Amino acid sequence: MTEKPQSFSRRQGIAALIFLVLALGLANVSPSIEIAWVSGLLVLTIYLFAFEVVGVDVAAVSVMVLLGLTSLFAPVMGLEQGLVDTQKIFNGFASNAVMSIIAVMIIGAGLDRTGLMSKVATFILKVGGTTETRIIPIISSTVGIISSFMQNVGAAALFLPVVSRISARSG
Repeated sequence: MTEKPQSFSRRQGIAALIFLVLALGLANVSPSIEIAWVSGLLVLTIYLFAFEVVGVDVAAVSVMVLLGLTSLFAPVMGLEQGLVDTQKIFNGFASNAVMSIIAVMIIGAGLDRTGLMSKVATFILKVGGTTETRIIPIISSTVGIISSFMQNVGAAALFLPVVSRISARSG
């Protein structure tokens, strides 16, 4: 099932203009050219995330690539060197937190395929009904109990399939 690409709406165009003016304003008041470029990239990132001109994953990787390209185009941009050292640009992928999230998401996908997460979602819906005020405390306490045995981020990643099933079933 392919998604139809979104067209650039008038609202997004107006927001882009506002963000451009904001970025130019930040560039004029910033104490250095590096801060101006970082502020501009930050405003671009917020715009891409907020209005989903492209997918969030594409936006994140694109901004990371733009940060890496600042090393290549530093003289043109008025910089002595790039904003991020090219040797360190992908170091975030090697952190323990990222690896544990990836591992827990793989385990969660495996548990989801076995049907266990569907049973957990069914149980939570049976106990909590379909009202949000009853479901949220049940999910929170369940994830809280699981968080006492594993990392909080991992427990949250493990429960993503459960919460998506509950939201799809309860509306």
